[in-house]
Amino acid sequence: MLQLKQITEKQIFYGIAIFLMVLMPVLSLKSGISGDEETYHYPHGKNVFNYYATLGKDTACLHYDNSVLHMYGPVFDLVTVIAVKVFKPDDEYLVRHVINSLAGWAGILFAALIAVMLGGWRAGILTLIFMFLSPRYLGHSFNNPKDIPFAAAYIFTIYAIIRFLKYYPDKIFRNGWLISLGIGLTIGVRVGGILLGIYFIFFAGLYYILTTQWKEWLKKDHLQKLWKLLFQAIIITLAGYIIGVILWPYSHKSPINNTIEAMKYMEQYATNLRQLFEGKIIWSDNVPNYYLPKYILITIPEFIIAGFLLFFILYKKLLKQNTLWYLILLFVSVFPVAYIIYKGSNVYGGWRHVLFVYPAIAIIASLGMNNLFHSINNRYFRWISTAIVLALLILPLKHTIANHPHEYIYYNSLVGGTKKAYGKYEMDYFYHSLRAGAEWLIKEKIHNADVPEGRKITVASNLSINTMHDFRNLKDKVRVIYIRYYQRGNTDWDYAIIANSYINPYQLNKNIWPPSNTIETIKVDGVPVCAILERKDRSDLRGHQLMNSGLAAQAIPWFKLAIKNDSKYELAYLNLANVYLSTGNNDSAIIAASSCLKYYPNYDLALNTLGMAYMNLGRSEDAFKVFKKNMSKNPKNVVSYYYCGLIYAQIQDYETALKYLDKAIKVNASYKPSYILLAQIYQLQGKTDAAKKVMDYVRSIR
Repeated sequence: MLQLKQITEKQIFYGIAIFLMVLMPVLSLKSGISGDEETYHYPHGKNVFNYYATLGKDTACLHYDNSVLHMYGPVFDLVTVIAVKVFKPDDEYLVRHVINSLAGWAGILFAALIAVMLGGWRAGILTLIFMFLSPRYLGHSFNNPKDIPFAAAYIFTIYAIIRFLKYYPDKIFRNGWLISLGIGLTIGVRVGGILLGIYFIFFAGLYYILTTQWKEWLKKDHLQKLWKLLFQAIIITLAGYIIGVILWPYSHKSPINNTIEAMKYMEQYATNLRQLFEGKIIWSDNVPNYYLPKYILITIPEFIIAGFLLFFILYKKLLKQNTLWYLILLFVSVFPVAYIIYKGSNVYGGWRHVLFVYPAIAIIASLGMNNLFHSINNRYFRWISTAIVLALLILPLKHTIANHPHEYIYYNSLVGGTKKAYGKYEMDYFYHSLRAGAEWLIKEKIHNADVPEGRKITVASNLSINTMHDFRNLKDKVRVIYIRYYQRGNTDWDYAIIANSYINPYQLNKNIWPPSNTIETIKVDGVPVCAILERKDRSDLRGHQLMNSGLAAQAIPWFKLAIKNDSKYELAYLNLANVYLSTGNNDSAIIAASSCLKYYPNYDLALNTLGMAYMNLGRSEDAFKVFKKNMSKNPKNVVSYYYCGLIYAQIQDYETALKYLDKAIKVNASYKPSYILLAQIYQLQGKTDAAKKVMDYVRSIR
């Protein structure tokens, strides 16, 4: 009788790894296009391909008017362009997402292989499972073309470094070229990968300290070994840098200077975005120091937190076994976050910019959990511990199954899950749900719609270039346009697909969003992350058209009708307030602006209108309070700074007026009224030459 061969932990490890290698690309097929994918990354990949194909003659990839993408390594985008040219798919983004998912899988695999080296096959199995069941990492693996490839290359390099030092001085060439390849690939995604070379040199020095008796550190024969090791590390790092330069066209002309330029830019990224954090709107260049640590803590699964804590509880036993390797893991997971906090770098979209630290965090958690199992001798306690871990695994597994392909919108039980985090933290900041919204609209409304000849159905979106792709096969029937949600009524459209991004938290918490003309929503854990709207009334549009045509008085009844149809319609109130303001009916403007603020508190545009109405009535003190409030809620609102300056100029307190105007210019250097008022004050102060210089500058502003 045949006996079944016992399955080993090694076989289980590779079985799971291969299963995930197949499963993740399959899961990626349903994912939407991410925020910058079609606008920047894929076109950049095409430009890079042309650069290499023409041997550097086509230089479009080396400079962009409205983007700094040339400062990023293009490896991922280049690979996807080559794949598209080879396979010629109907939808090139399916290829991109499959390759993206394989990069995510590679990150999981090499993290697990590190765990195997340090804790055995069971630790590796735990790492495979833990990382796959991490919704944020898994969701980004489908279509994040920057952070996931970088994370994969980063952990691969750490794997190679640990292998190099673990087997040193054996297998120097075999493991050394892996490190060079890893550094090169990481630079080929993001220039910050060059830091891995510095890490390697530092870890080599640490290796010497921990493997040599302290009394022997300064002895000649040992120092010779140290210099040899450091020299090898430097050569390997330089080789990695050369690979990175080859893969990064922008560095070809000036490898040193352009690398330094890109490093400086990435350290202080200039883009400023509004972020929803702890129920408040903040700017990405002014987030609190704990922004990243807290976001990581509330969006990673509970089993990762438990395993991470267990690692430190059992640290004495662990450090005796693998001190150097654990110090490396702790460093590569903690130092980048600490450094970003120290430098005050610009971060947004949760912690996606530091996703590369997550594989190391998952490894630490897996090792902590694995050592717990090793430490428990009692069979019953071991079963209880296993049951607890399995219970913790069920939470993210349930989320993944229920919300695919929107797994990345995930919050753990520390904040009450995604449902409780709604209205307090960002939801679909990558606009992934637009695809699901488009698919529903096509199936339920567009597919069988009877469209008169010569007319098209207009579909609006708050990220139209992605939605255009979703409707690419219906160009004869559908026209796609872009709208800002809070200006949605000022444009003509039939349907709108709005992802939950940049929505006011008050409206989210009070069910004002989605608006009353919503016909369907895409939900994650029961909360709407995308709304499909149907245009049932165009009175708001008619009012806006009349207002823009200089017929403000005629616009009033149309805005009132829009408000009658939707009593919580903030834009109709705002437009009505501006119409009253332009016609001199300041009391009515105050009432309308106040009504707008009832449904959209602290709305900067409504506060500006309210402040201007107070000024027109001579109520400068009330106006100043409104503008001051606006500045506190939105420190980048140039209009409020300008009007505060104007208020002080009117009472001839020119010194204070100039302070506000200086702030206005710092916030927006292209806002002409600030300069004009500045020139007027200089003129009143007798500074004629200064006033002339300011006005000359105003004429140069486009």
